[in-house]
Amino acid sequence: MSTVINNIETSSLSTSVDKVFLRFLVGKWKISEDESLHDNVLDAGVVKTQEIDEDAEEDKNGREERTLLEVEKKGAKRKELEQLNDEKRRALLIRYFQQLLLKVVNKKLEDPEMLTLERLQLRESSTDLLKKLLTVEPRYSTLSHLLSFNTHIRERLLELVGSELFMAELGRSPRKVRDVKAAMGLIGLDILRYLIPAIFFKNCIAPHREHDDIFTKKLWRYELTLGQTCSALMLADNYRRPHEGMLLSAMVNFAYVASYQQYIVSFEGLRLACLAQAREKGNKYQHDFFYNMQNDPASLQALLLSKSTLELSYQLAELVFGSSFPHLVNALKEEVDDVAFDKRSKVGKILFKSIRFSKYDQLRSARLFKASWLSEYLKKSNIDRDTYRYLVRKELFRFKATW
Repeated sequence: MSTVINNIETSSLSTSVDKVFLRFLVGKWKISEDESLHDNVLDAGVVKTQEIDEDAEEDKNGREERTLLEVEKKGAKRKELEQLNDEKRRALLIRYFQQLLLKVVNKKLEDPEMLTLERLQLRESSTDLLKKLLTVEPRYSTLSHLLSFNTHIRERLLELVGSELFMAELGRSPRKVRDVKAAMGLIGLDILRYLIPAIFFKNCIAPHREHDDIFTKKLWRYELTLGQTCSALMLADNYRRPHEGMLLSAMVNFAYVASYQQYIVSFEGLRLACLAQAREKGNKYQHDFFYNMQNDPASLQALLLSKSTLELSYQLAELVFGSSFPHLVNALKEEVDDVAFDKRSKVGKILFKSIRFSKYDQLRSARLFKASWLSEYLKKSNIDRDTYRYLVRKELFRFKATW
């Protein structure tokens, strides 16, 4: 990470920030404790700042030097050689597994319909809920029916109306209710339009969080910041449906989420296959290696750097929402095609600014964005100082129950 940061000033600033951001997502850096991942409503948790450097671990206690007998020296050399050979064997197995894993995942990522249904959980009942919620004036009875197919959202809404923290944000008292229509009435349709997409897409990120809890929290924080930055800029521009910000953010991150989910599924499947093969061959060393093998950040990083592109996000967004939210999909297409800022649509300009501000905010929170970069970065992002101060004051990494 430090090498990338040191080189940032000698290359294109925007390009370098993008590289640092991707490495930050899957790296060991964490969000600072004073800029926690707790989002005020959806309870993402707290992670303290620190950089973990496993390779630089030192023996603090030290050892007393002593003279070894000749036989002891030979034994120490033999043990050292065995350890070196073991490290080589492990490195070969890791390299073999990584190459095979990336090949399997890349093949799966060529199936957009499977990705939308299985990895993003964008089934018809889910997309119908989002479309009706964001595009028309739906009845609570209609939403209640659609929520019966999206139980994780329904249960979360029931929990939130009983939450003192959440209801205090609305200026209301918490209530214990079991009827989702009553819960939606207590929250209100305007707030539901911001809340339900946030709950839905957080759930898309979270199912496999046990594999990389820090990664999923960082990705969620970025998703929330990006969505709310879009909404904040939409409101400032008098855009008539600012609640579309979270959906637009999700579209941008479809590639991250789909790639990560597929990586986890393929990792487990391939690990078990290698384990079975080693057992069948009677290879105890390989069996023990794959039995104890854990998620490897290096292969995840390689995957995200190579495959989690906006082209994949656009492909998935166009497949699912191209007919119902063409203006949002078009804004994403403008980002993919790197259209000149002045030639972009209104939503396209908002997305351009939001992506760049959100990456800045994420890196700033991890203390990876130098103050000396800010002026040029804002200029290239078409964000003036007043807009910058407005967005920073909003603390958009925390969910806004009301605007």
